[in-house]
Amino acid sequence: MKNSEIAAIFYQIADLLELQDVQFKPQAYRKAARLLEGMSEDIEEVAKAGKLKELPGIGEALAEKIEEYIKTGKIKHLAELKKKIPGNLDKVLEVQGVGPKRAKMLYDKLKIDSVEALEKAAKEGKIRNLEGLGEKSEQEMLKGIELLKRGQERMLLGVALPIARDIAERLKSRKEVNQIEIGGSIRRRVETIGDIDILITSTSPLKVIDYFTKLPDVDRILAKGDTKSSVILRNGKQVDLRVLDDKSFGSALQYFTGNKDHNVKLRTIAIKKGLKLSEYGLFRKKDNKLIAGKTEQEVYESVGLQYIEPEMRENQGEIELAVAGKLPKLIGYNDIKGDLQMHTRNSDGINTIKEMAVAAKKLGYDYIAITDHSQSERIANGMNPERLLKYINEIRRVEKEIKGMRIFTSSEVDIKSDGSLDYPNDLLKKLDIVSVSIHSGFKMPKEKMTERICSALQNKHVDIFNHPTGRYINRREPYDFDFEKMVKTAVNNKIHLEINASPERLDLKDSLIRRAKELGATFTISTDAHSAVGLKSMELGIAMARRGWLEKKDVINTLPLKKLKKHFKNI
Repeated sequence: MKNSEIAAIFYQIADLLELQDVQFKPQAYRKAARLLEGMSEDIEEVAKAGKLKELPGIGEALAEKIEEYIKTGKIKHLAELKKKIPGNLDKVLEVQGVGPKRAKMLYDKLKIDSVEALEKAAKEGKIRNLEGLGEKSEQEMLKGIELLKRGQERMLLGVALPIARDIAERLKSRKEVNQIEIGGSIRRRVETIGDIDILITSTSPLKVIDYFTKLPDVDRILAKGDTKSSVILRNGKQVDLRVLDDKSFGSALQYFTGNKDHNVKLRTIAIKKGLKLSEYGLFRKKDNKLIAGKTEQEVYESVGLQYIEPEMRENQGEIELAVAGKLPKLIGYNDIKGDLQMHTRNSDGINTIKEMAVAAKKLGYDYIAITDHSQSERIANGMNPERLLKYINEIRRVEKEIKGMRIFTSSEVDIKSDGSLDYPNDLLKKLDIVSVSIHSGFKMPKEKMTERICSALQNKHVDIFNHPTGRYINRREPYDFDFEKMVKTAVNNKIHLEINASPERLDLKDSLIRRAKELGATFTISTDAHSAVGLKSMELGIAMARRGWLEKKDVINTLPLKKLKKHFKNI
């Protein structure tokens, strides 16, 4: 999928246009970029179907640029804009905390025209003395540089997982392959991925390795041996294929799933029991006899532990629970009954209410909430009160057409800077579910941001706090606020915290999910889908919930419709 690639280019174009004082056009490019990164539907398929101009905000000029990138892998307009700016100022714009206006000032005052020059100036304390900036801004820029570097090294789980699955499916189709699993951090569902690990057993390893190294997306071969091969894909990511014996496949899968600290602790337990654990199997130390290795289950059981799900293997206390037989029964990937955040053409989505509902029904859902943006989100075509009322009526009408599907009226209501909500209470009470979010003012001081959030969460109509930390992985850090105070406020006001399954967000992150659960929070898992295909990203949100040790009972949208209703204030 080229969606994220084109979105990134459109953001670049918007920033470069703004840097050159071009009016209006930057907003159009940013709106198109937001649309693209919110879609799970492949933009190439949309283009093939001749439906690009049916997407909201995509006119003829933008459609032409999308088609140009699909055909050539480039957009000439971007190259033309880059020629008009000094040095590598376009790269400086990619640093969080540096927008077009700041980039222009940094160049005018300090001749900063590259990320390297920015980093040097920040470390030397030269930026804090510029008008409108300070030490805090300087530190934010250094953090932004680290984020930029990190993003170049690691790939989002939502991008890596489909790539890994595609390769695994191709290998699985070979008759020479007996067993196959994706290992490493992907199997643990870590939010960002370095390399991709695939493990197989095979009757003819050399044939499989030869096939693997000739896959269409392989750019170059790093290594090609009898039991291991490594390649670099065209996207620059490394994939390692390991060929194993059937008798040690389970122990190897456990070893190559990790993480390192989990494995070290497991090996320590084995040693205390007079055993030796490696990727080749679990052996009795005194005579080197193989005790277990075919399956992961028998490996864990043979050292006296419950089987530990891959998402939990981070040495965060899971081994101690497994020894005591007290591991939580994690929420399952098929436990969700409905999706409680999605967008339609009424704001910045690409499908109609009916199309989203039909797609949700095909996924087996019993209910959904349509949550188009409130009025302050102008760039996302947020709805004013008059449009909101028409929207509510439209949802009610569609609900009657689709039998067996409850469609809740809702809105993603902005939390304004003073903690008030984007709609008055007389409008909020007309919605079945009120979910609230922060979409602006991310740099507020910690105390003010905490007060802003907690004030909003005390509104008597609020049910769900969406993407609670506001992060974009490798692009934007969470806003600064007192997380525990927020959770306690949410719990006291019977507000559920969303785990946002959008690949760029995965917000809440796993460690915060665990802490929120300890404080008594309840959760929803929703996709924030901006297209019908985007509903399929639910899996990623469930993965975060599992990494946060949530059980089915912790997530309200695992409930059947009758039991779910009592969790919302307006129903």
